[in-house]
Amino acid sequence: MMTLFVVNGCADPKDPRETIGSFDGLASEVHRVARLEEINGTDRLDWYGVVYDDERIDEQLNEGLKVFLEYTKADALVLFKTDGNKKGSRSPRIFRRHITLKDGSLMPEEQDVTFETVLNGWIHDIG
Repeated sequence: MMTLFVVNGCADPKDPRETIGSFDGLASEVHRVARLEEINGTDRLDWYGVVYDDERIDEQLNEGLKVFLEYTKADALVLFKTDGNKKGSRSPRIFRRHITLKDGSLMPEEQDVTFETVLNGWIHDIG
């Protein structure tokens, strides 16, 4: 369904098995990258996702994303993340193939991107 990019979250890379496993049924191919800047130069399927090696998605988000990837008209999907202390944040994490990331960030370089927020679950830190 999509290409998954697992980015090193810190200087000491983590074992990505739990991260990759949380995308079971979603990620058709996985690329391990050291920095966000490496993503733009890599071939990808119709959709691609970006997650850090110290994160995972929950089952609700995994199931919800299957529907979004099939039916949304958006160019980028915004996901919510919880840090375990009941604090949440949100950022674009899933993108159509043609979207380029801006200067090593999770924001698209293009100006006319359509975003949709996914409310069906969370990204969690692996502790």
